This record gives sequence, structure tokens and C-alpha cells, in this order.
Amino acid sequence: MVVDLELNAHARYFKFCLNMLPAEAVSQDASRMTVAHLCLVGLATLDRLNDSLSETQRASMVDWIYEQQIPRAGAYAGFRGGSLFGPHSSCTYAPANSANLAATYSALCSLLLLGDSLSRVDKRAITSAMRQLQLESGTFVPHPGTNERDPRFIYCACAISAILDDWSGVDKDAATRYIAECSNYDGGMTQARFQESHGGHLYCCVASLSLMGRLDALPDRRRTLKWALFRQSGGYHGRTNKVPDVCYSFWIGAAIEMLGGHDLVDLGAVAYFIRQCEADIGGLAKWPGYRPDPLHASLGIVGYSFCCPEKFPRMSPELLLPESVLEAHRARQTQT
Repeated sequence: MVVDLELNAHARYFKFCLNMLPAEAVSQDASRMTVAHLCLVGLATLDRLNDSLSETQRASMVDWIYEQQIPRAGAYAGFRGGSLFGPHSSCTYAPANSANLAATYSALCSLLLLGDSLSRVDKRAITSAMRQLQLESGTFVPHPGTNERDPRFIYCACAISAILDDWSGVDKDAATRYIAECSNYDGGMTQARFQESHGGHLYCCVASLSLMGRLDALPDRRRTLKWALFRQSGGYHGRTNKVPDVCYSFWIGAAIEMLGGHDLVDLGAVAYFIRQCEADIGGLAKWPGYRPDPLHASLGIVGYSFCCPEKFPRMSPELLLPESVLEAHRARQTQT
């Protein structure tokens, strides 16, 4: 039996985090764009987004997001993570004033959740910049001047391309080859060749292939699904011999949805574990008895919706957005 969540408490928690981060989450202020995305996704999954924000609040949030758009200049155009260091026109701290793939993905998702048409997005500049961020190996870096490079940023590039309906910034063949090289002997997916299988990278690889229409490029889809299913021990854990963690309700749960394994999951056990991670003030924690945070709260709520889809708006496992939002966005695209 799937137990019910405290929906009102979770809606209050997400609304609170949109206005002011709790003390234990203030270190995430430089990534406020991602926090906003997570809170909006949480409210949308609870079907409380329309009731939680007034038109004035929506307009204010949309304007704030566009204020974080780095104009067409330099090596990379897109969105930055937040306004911690002031307006980008006067910010002199370069690391805080640089667009990056993760923030751009979150910004586009947030704009769609707020009902924006993306008319002010410099789409051509973003896709042009992405071409400069893809390496010869096929993976991406999030921004120039970093050594970070793994499937997380392939996913961000694919999600951005799908939302903008423009794949000119991604060499699909190269990205697909890199993902295939991340396939491990046990069926899991890794950060790079010969590393440990990890649930987060599994999601990024599977979702990227799905967005590109290339799920058949998985070397052994059956083995990959088996690896994901074997991550369940009540809730899901992300690596072999680890304890369950509520965020993998989405990372693993969404991968299983895309791989067609929904009916093979003990949904009641997953839902029960998520319920155990609820906090009295609302939100979900990483583990039972710990303090909640926006990431685990949002991903846990979406993971819970996979357990009882009849009770929640249908969520896209590939894009972490409600299907209704994506349908409205596609309808607008066909009219332009």
C-alpha cells in the first residue's frame, strides 16, 4: 500500500525556500537558480504551483531569471547560478559572473514552469556556446576553464537542446559514443571509463540517450535495467553496498521509468521509505530523522509521484518537468 504524504506541509516548505533559504541551506545561495527550479518542480508535482504564486510573484521571478542571462559576449552565453554577487553588469568576480550549463538548464525549466514563452532567451547564442563546450571525447564541460567533464553536462546540453528544439549545439554521435564508454561491466553507468557505477550518472546517461532518441545505443539495456532494479533495498541507493537515500527515488526511479521497468519495482516500499524521510516542518531529508533540504525534498516528491502516478500530475522522467508544461511549450513552438 502506498502511504500518503503531508502535501500541505511540503507546499509550505517549497514556498518558504523560494523566499528565504533555511539556515542549513544558505551555502546553496550561489546556486539559487537550481534551488528555484527544484522548489518550482516540487510545487508543480504537488499540483500547487498555480495556487502558491500570484501573477506579480511569477512576473518578478521571471524578471529575476532573465537578469541572470549573460549576454552574447565572451566564450559562453547562457545563465549564471544567481545574483549573490550583484548584477552581472557590475560584478567583478568572474567565477560568479559566468554562465554554465547546469544553471542554463535550470533557468529554462524554471521559465517554463512559470509560464514564460522563452521569447527573451538568446537561443542562438546558447547553442553556439554549447558547441565550444563539447570536447573531442564527446562529453561537455559546464563552462570554459574547468576540468569538470562527465555525463552530468551531457545531460544538461541535451535537456537544453530539447527545450529549445535546436540540436545544433550537440554532436549527438560523439555524445553517444562517450555514454557507451561509460557503460560498466555490471550494467551500471560511470562518470568515465573504468570507474564505479553510480545512480546519478545512470540517470544522466539514460536520460541523455532518451532525449536524443538513442536508447538503443545502450550496450546492454537489459543489464542496465537490472542494475537499476538491484539498487532497491526498501528505498533506492545510488551505489553498491550503500544505504537508501531519498534523492535516488528520482535518479534511479526515473531511469527505471525510461527503461520500461516500472512494473518490476516494489512501489509500496519506495513510497514508505520516502514517507519516513518527511520532516515535521515539511520537505524531505536525505535519510529518516535528518533535516530537509530543497534537493532531496523536490526529487523525493517526484520519485513518490512515480509510485502512485494516478494521484499526481504526470512528470517527464527525462526533463524533470510536468508533461502538461511540456505540452504547452510545444504548442507555443508550433505557433511561432
